[in-house]
Amino acid sequence: MGEMVKLTGLWKQKDKQGNTYLSGSLSPVSKIVVMPNTFKSGEKNPDYFLYVSPQDKKEGKPTVKGNDL
Repeated sequence: MGEMVKLTGLWKQKDKQGNTYLSGSLSPVSKIVVMPNTFKSGEKNPDYFLYVSPQDKKEGKPTVKGNDL
């Protein structure tokens, strides 16, 4: 498998329907989510999907706009 590099830690979460998924921070501005493939119909379909999305904005955190620099 070669040398591996740890990118982040993942935590178990539950969505509103009670399904378990994994999530973690990838960087200060992005996060990853690993969701099971609930529509898997055969062995050639993946077991999980990996998504990358922007971090949720935290209240009270200042934001920087292009003209504010």
